This record gives sequence, C-alpha cells and structure tokens, in this order.
Amino acid sequence: MHADELLAEIEPLPHPDRVRRLVRLRGSAGGPDLAALLAELAGRGHYERSTALFIASAVRDEASLAHILAAARDPDAALALRAIRLSVRYALAPEPLVEGLLDAPSAMRAATYRAIRRYRRADLAGALVGPVAQRWGAGEAAALLPACDPEDAAERVGALAHAVPNRGSLGRAHPETFLDHAERELNGLAEGARNSWWHWNGPGVAATLRHDPARALGLVENYWHAGDLPQAIRPWIGTLLDAEPERTLRLLLSDRCRAMLPSLMHRRSMCDRLARIGGDALADVARTVREDDYALRRLLRSVAPGRRGALFDAAMAGVDLTTAEFGDALLDVLPRATRIREARRMLALRTVAERPDRVRAVTAYLPYEEARPVLQEVTRRPDADDRATGYTLLVQCAGRERDPDVLTVQLESLGRLRNEQDPVRLAALRALASVPEAVLRLEHAAAVEQLAEDALNARDCSTGTRMALLQIARAFFAQGAFRDDADLAVFAVGLMKRLAGSSHLDFGRLDRTLRRGQEHRLVEQLAPLLDEGARRDDHVLALMLVRALGRRAHGVQALQDALEKALDAREDGVIRNAITFWLEPPGTRAERVERVVAKDPSTVAVPAVLAAIAAERTDLLHLVLSDATLAGRFHRADVAYVPWLDPRWTQRWTARQQAAYLRLLERVAMNRRLRDTDRGRAVATIATVPGVAAARLRPFLESADAHLRRAALTAAPWTARPQDVLPDLLAHASSDDAHVAVYAAGRAARFVRPSALAALLRPVLADGKITARKEALRILLRTRVPEAMDVVAEAWDDPDQHRDVRAAIVSAVRPHMAEPVARRILGDAAQGPRDLARQVLGGWPHEIEDRWRAGYADLVVRVARSADPEVSDPALSALGRWAPWAPEIPAVLAGVLTDLGEARRWRTALFTLVTCAVGGAGTDDLAEAAATLATATGPDAEAERDLPAAQRLTALTDTLRTTARNRRDAADPVLQAVTARLPAQLALELRAATVPWTDPAASAAVDALAAECAGRAVLPVQEIAQALADGPRPHRTTPDDLHPHAERLAQRGDLPGGLFACALTARHAPRVGWPPEWRNILRALRAHPDPEVAFTAHQTHTAAE
Repeated sequence: MHADELLAEIEPLPHPDRVRRLVRLRGSAGGPDLAALLAELAGRGHYERSTALFIASAVRDEASLAHILAAARDPDAALALRAIRLSVRYALAPEPLVEGLLDAPSAMRAATYRAIRRYRRADLAGALVGPVAQRWGAGEAAALLPACDPEDAAERVGALAHAVPNRGSLGRAHPETFLDHAERELNGLAEGARNSWWHWNGPGVAATLRHDPARALGLVENYWHAGDLPQAIRPWIGTLLDAEPERTLRLLLSDRCRAMLPSLMHRRSMCDRLARIGGDALADVARTVREDDYALRRLLRSVAPGRRGALFDAAMAGVDLTTAEFGDALLDVLPRATRIREARRMLALRTVAERPDRVRAVTAYLPYEEARPVLQEVTRRPDADDRATGYTLLVQCAGRERDPDVLTVQLESLGRLRNEQDPVRLAALRALASVPEAVLRLEHAAAVEQLAEDALNARDCSTGTRMALLQIARAFFAQGAFRDDADLAVFAVGLMKRLAGSSHLDFGRLDRTLRRGQEHRLVEQLAPLLDEGARRDDHVLALMLVRALGRRAHGVQALQDALEKALDAREDGVIRNAITFWLEPPGTRAERVERVVAKDPSTVAVPAVLAAIAAERTDLLHLVLSDATLAGRFHRADVAYVPWLDPRWTQRWTARQQAAYLRLLERVAMNRRLRDTDRGRAVATIATVPGVAAARLRPFLESADAHLRRAALTAAPWTARPQDVLPDLLAHASSDDAHVAVYAAGRAARFVRPSALAALLRPVLADGKITARKEALRILLRTRVPEAMDVVAEAWDDPDQHRDVRAAIVSAVRPHMAEPVARRILGDAAQGPRDLARQVLGGWPHEIEDRWRAGYADLVVRVARSADPEVSDPALSALGRWAPWAPEIPAVLAGVLTDLGEARRWRTALFTLVTCAVGGAGTDDLAEAAATLATATGPDAEAERDLPAAQRLTALTDTLRTTARNRRDAADPVLQAVTARLPAQLALELRAATVPWTDPAASAAVDALAAECAGRAVLPVQEIAQALADGPRPHRTTPDDLHPHAERLAQRGDLPGGLFACALTARHAPRVGWPPEWRNILRALRAHPDPEVAFTAHQTHTAAE
C-alpha cells in the first residue's frame, strides 16, 4: 500500500479506529512494502512522520526499529523525543545510543535518561553511565543510577551520590545499595554533619522503607539524635509501625521523640494503627498525649467504644480527677458509662455547680430520662437564647443515647417549635442534624416532616434553617440507601424536594458508603420517582443520584436511561449537567456523543462534548473546527466560536484537522477587537499544535503590540523545532523584551547541539542586556557546552563585566568544583565584593563531591572573616554546616562571641558555635569562650550598653538549656565542659535546668545542687529553683517522675531544698490535678521552718477562688 492510499483511508476515521487500522499493518512485518511505506511517510510532513513512527512502534520488525532509531534525529522535537523513548524501549544494543549522546542536545539526553529509568533498561544504563560521566559530568551520570543493575549501582554510588537529583528514586530502585551507602557515609560523618546528611538523603532512606523497614529504622535509631524524627521519615511512620511495631513505638516514646506524638495524632491512619496494636503500648501513648486535649480525643475516637473507657482510664492514671473539668469535645468521644460517670463527678464540683450554664451543659451528658426534666425547663423560659440552648442540649442528649425509641420521644416533644422564632428552630434543627445517622428510623419520619413543614411555612424561615433541614434529609437518605429501606429513602427525597430552592441540594458521597451492588437496589427502589420526575420534566433526582454515586452510576442502566431523558429537558443547565454525566462512562462515550450532537450541533460548546470529540470522535471535528458558526441552545449565531483544547488531544488529529484549528487560532490572534488576553492565549496555543513551524509566530514576534509580542516570545520555544527559533529569541537579548526572550531561549537552547551553542551565545555575552548575559552563562553551564568553562572564564576576567553577571557566574559554577576554572572563580569571589562573596554561601556540603568539601569549607571561612558586615553576618550562619570539614570554624565563631567591641553578630555566632559543639566540633572553643566572658569587664549601666559579657553568658546558658532538651546525649560533654568555666550562679542554673530526671543519678545530682546552694541568698536560690522546675519537658518527664524528688527536698528542712520543692510543686502538680500526695507536700512546705520557704509555698494555690 502506498502512503497516499493509507492516508486517504484513515483520514475520515475517528482516532480509535485509525489506531486499529494502523496496528493491522503488523501483518506486513518483515516485508518490503512496509519498509517502502515507512520511507515514503518519513519524507513528508509532521503528521505523516508521526504516523510512520506509530506504525514502526506497533510493528517493531527490523525495518521499523531502524526507522525509530533514525527518527530520534528528526528535527521536530516532539517526534524526536517520542522516537528516543521508543528506541530505548525496543533497542537491543546500546552502541547507537552511546554514539547519539556524544553531542546530543540536553533535552534529548534527558529524554534518554528518563526512558532508560522508565523501562528499567539496566543494560543500557550500565553501558552509558561511564561515557556520560566522562562527557557530561556526574550530574547526568547520576540520573542513570536508578536504572543500573545492583552491581553497577553499588560500584558507582560512592562517586555519584552527591549528584543524584532524586535520592528517593535511587532508594526505591536500589534499596540495599542505598542503605549500604548510607551506613558508610553516616558512620564516617561527625555528629554535626549528620543533620545536613539527613536533610539531603532522608527521602532516599524513606524510599527504602517498603523494602527493608528494619534496616532503615536502624539508621534512624543509630544516626539521628536531633530530636523528633527526620522530616522525610515522618510521613512513613505508619509503615514503620506496620513492619516494626515494638521498635517504632519504643522510638516514638523515647525522650527525643515523645514530644512529636501529639502532632502525630492528627493523622487518622496513625491513630488507627495504634488502636490495632493496643495493649500497654497504646496506654503509654495515651498517657503521653493526655495533656493535649485534641490529640487524646483523636486517639480515643480511633478505638472501638467498648475499649475507650479502659483507654481513657489508662491515660488518666496518676492524674487526680477530683477537680478536673473536661470539655464537651472530649466527653463526646467517651463511652456511655464513662461519660455519665464523669458528668456526675463534674456536676458535684463547686466550679460547675455555681455556674448555671455549665450545669446545663454537663447535665446533657447524663442519661436522657435523668437530664430531661432539667433541660426541658430551660426550653420554656421567656428568653429566646435560653430556649435555643435548651433545645440544643435536649436533642443532643437524646442523640447520645443512640436509642431510636429515645429519639422518638424527643421528636414528639418538639411540637412547641411551631410557634418559635427562627433562631430557636434553627438551633434545634442543627442539633437534630448532629444526631448519629445510625439512630434514624422510619418511625421518626412523621415528626421530622412536621418539623420541616412548620419551619418552611414560617415567615422568618432562614437559609440556615433550610440548610439544617437539608442535612437532616441527607442523613435519612444515606440510612435508607445503606439499609435498603425504600420508604426511608423516598421520605428523604420528598423532604429534599421541599428544599428545591437550596443551591446545595445533594446526597453526599454515596459511592463511599454503599456496599457493592447496593446502588442497583437503591435506583430500583427510586425508579417510580425517577419516572414520575421525567414525565414532569423534573430531572433533579436523577442528577443528584448520578453525582452522589460517581463512577458507580455508570453501570446502573435505569439511571443512565433517566439521564438520556434529561437530554430533552427545558432548562439549559439541566441539559448541560445531563450531557456531562451521560458522557462519563468511557465504554459508551464515543457512541453517545454522536447522538448528542445529532440533536443539537451547538452542544459542541459543552466542555464534555468538546472533550469527547477532540479525544475520541475526531471524525466529528468538522463541527468544532468549521468556519461556519453552529447556532443553537448553547451558542449564539453572532459570536465566533473558538475552542480551547488540551494540547494532548490535538496530537490525535490528522494534518487537515490541525490546519483547520490553526486557522481558527490565527483568526483570534489577528482580531484587534478582542481582548489582549484572548489574543495572547491564541498565540500561545498556536505553538502547541503539533508540527507548527516557527514561521507561524513570526508575525507576532515582530508585532508592535507588546503583549502579543511577548506572548509569541514565550511560546516560540514550544513550536515543533525550538532549535530553529533560538537565533530569533537571542536577537531580542538587547531589546526591552530581553527578560522574556532570554528565558524562552533557555528552553530553546535545550534542543540545540552543545557544539553549536557557544557561537550562538557569545554575541549575547558581549552585547546583551544584563539579564540576557546572566541567562546565557547559565545556559552554557547547564547544557554542558564543551568550551563552556573557557567562555565563562573570559566573562569573569572581563574587567568591565557587570557585577550582577559576575554574581551569576559564581552561583552557576558552584556545582562544577571539579573544574579548575570554577575553583579559581569561587576563590576570587570569596575574597571579593559582597555581591560575589555572598554567592559562595549558597553551597551545601552534600551537593558537593566529598573530595572538594574541605576546600569549599575554607572558602566559607574566608567569607566569614570579611571586613564587610553584609558578607560576614550571613556567613556565620553558614559556618555551622561546614564545621566538620574546617577545624578552625569553632575558633572563628568563638572569636566573634567574645569580641565585646561589636554587638551585632554575637547571637548568630553563639547559636552556630553551640550547634557545632553539640555536633562534635568546638566543645573546647565554647568552654574557652565562656571562661573569657566570665572574666571580661565592660560597660556598666551605660546609655547604650550594659554588662555585655554577662548578657552573653546568660544567652549562652539559655541556648545550651534549649539544645540539651532536644539532644541530651550529644549535649552532655558540652554541658560538663562549659559548666566548669561558668560563674557559679550561672553554672548552678545550667546544671539545674539540665538535670536528667529519668536517670537513676538524678537524686544525687539534685541533692548536690541543694548542698552547693547552702548559704546563698534567697533570690539567687529562687532563680536556680525556677530553672530546676522549668527543665523537664512535659512530654518527656511525668509528674510521677518528679514527685519523689519534691518530697525528699521538702523534708531536707533547709532553704535550698524547700525552694526547690516549692518550684517543682508549683510547676508540675497542676499537670496531674493536684492529687493528695502533691497537696501534702504543699502543706508541709507552708509549715517549713525557713520563713522564706513558707512564704513562697503560700503563693501557690491548689484551686482558684
């Protein structure tokens, strides 16, 4: 068959039939006719070449594979990218690909790497990774690592890991290799460098969790000590719980991670997993989160009601509930017996009994028969607000019983609402809408219908009331559908129809609640209503059902028939919705859309019809692309219709159809009467039509209209041959459009061979605007032009070069540390002006190959020593992450901290120095700095400064206290070293604030503190006592841990012991509700022999008056 015959045959066919016809050419595989056909099509236009490529991908004989390889060099970018993907998928040997990559544009190289990863061609990846690393650098070679076989990946991961663009993909592809590499790196890193490592590599570790969760968890246990969990691991805690529940819970309940548990309770999946685990571990979690009311509620709600009471009691173990008041939200999740018990206890409290509003609210949690007399009295009060509150509490109380009979009684008692104000009715109806749906029964329908009748007939019926009734009707319908109760469902439909004026009329998401097959029974039960509605041209029920059932409506024939009837409705909005829903089932869409447009061709303006025609029934495109306007219900005859289509659809069209669409778009773009935004959109869309030449945009590139011209510049690199428009874009590099043109040129350059780019970009570097020159340099380095570094060096060495361009050069060469030119430029920048030096600070250790990290750290140190404060200030923050590779960094920071001559940078230096010391580098420097500040003198009560050394020492101890809370193990050596060099008072405060309360040695440490405080004045001792009390974090230390210490200290009989006990009691006894053992300590302290202790104890109260 000749090409013309084939093209003529498939021209009138819809896209699916056209595809099937081309696939049948497989029967000609291996024959000379097919090879001739491919050759003939390959010599024609874009559409014909695209057709040939499809045929070749379907047949895949020897001639077809050769055609695919040849098409990879097609000047049309879209076809070349498709051919590359196909050649990788079906190629048998790597040699053609290796040869093609030697001078391939960067877009083609990236497409090759993506295809190799997508089709998991380990053979190709292994053959290419070496040549790619040698020619194109580590960054591109690293993109192939996920596709390599395990042996190749293991061999190369050490050299390429720093350049892997997506560590998650590497972890998923080679979990064992990645974990091996992670263990080696983490084991060799100092503590201070591990945080940065986790920041960059955490996604890779997270990706290995599905393969080997135990080993990945081990990495977190052994190499993460910064508190909580690495950010990348947090979303995967559920996976860890499933695989390693005991170890994961032990980690979460550890001192370093305990504080994050309340936030984890915000995840329903987390609570559900903990509920399944159950046992003592669940109780431990509940006790940990009990001080966070919301977290405790979420955890209780995830447990079956029968187990909630025991879990609640376990959570409150050790808490004196004698005077505790719980909020309504917590009481609502408690099981009935526990809820009633707690409500009765609360009603006996003075703080509740003296407030009538609290008495009523708590009474509503008692059994209905017990609460009814109290609450019913409130509904008869003269004040409307009181009555509204009474009805709300009464209905809610009945709902909590979860007994249909109780709800029946309550509904029958609501007859007085007929004569009420709307706010009172609204409150009662909202309360009824909150009743658990499972309680609703058919026997409630009559009372609810009467309530609705009274409310809707009232002259003051509000939108809120209608919405509440709609919510009630929706709940009845959901229960009717779920129980296969036709009468209940019909009642709900009738109630909804009474609310037809509501804009929120719907049944909710039934597709998520109904069991399999229930949708058929539901529609069968409602069939009489559907038929009656269709006869009256009322299709609301059909549309509501389809929306509520979602995809499950596709297989319900009765519902599909009802939709078809709705196509003849009188209202345009109903027809639009019916068409949209009717065309949703993919199996019948092609046939149905033809019937829709046969009734009214103007329906092509309906988005669902347009999509179906453009993507499937392409034989009907003449209705869309015709120059003649199709008048009808959905389009006016006097308005030109131009469809805006998904570019993916136009790829399915024939050349004639694409040309027709281009004519429509050009007509819009040229029409000066239209808005600029519409014309600009048309210009942008022109570029997305397959095979469109850059010449189509040239009139707009030369337009006097700036909006159109810039729209064309932006669209130009998206035409069929972006490499051809690069000169046109660069021609605007010196114009007012340079900011648009040069960024567009960035994409176009990705399709130009690197060997040709330098010649094109040199004029821009010489004469272009600043923005153009900066982007040209980035393009050179990003696309790996062979002589890129020479060009960059020339630009850098130009004495007249603009400082912004030089700054862009420094930023762009950071990833190229292996190049001598890059190292020279970075070295010059580190010693240069502020605009250049600050660019050096943008580097991160794990972005840079290990062998260059020490050199880069030295650059950062040089920047930090700059005399320019606008350079050295930000450098101090960056020093911390480079400390493992530059031993002199702590000394630099200590020098800034102890330099009392300047008062600007010391806080930054202090925080960074503490971070370094806790990370394992700089403990001695920090201790020496503390000693220097302790002996320093300075301004005393001056106008602008006052005791600067003392203030810095106080800040140092505060920073250490905060750091020790999060990273106790790592901070211990630092605390010991610094405490020995601090003034006595600050040393005692720091020791007090960092007592290890869960350690067996805590008693000795606290007693030693008290002993050393003997003889000190009361105010200094109070400061130490306050530090002692503030030290324990709520989620890490329980009052039970602290009680023995407070009791022992109170019995010492001296001032320090008494004040320590006062501080601990005042701070931590309220956390457990002042149980008797804590109140006994307070009484003993009030009777303490030291009057200062007794006075302090009298300032603490167990209850507010």
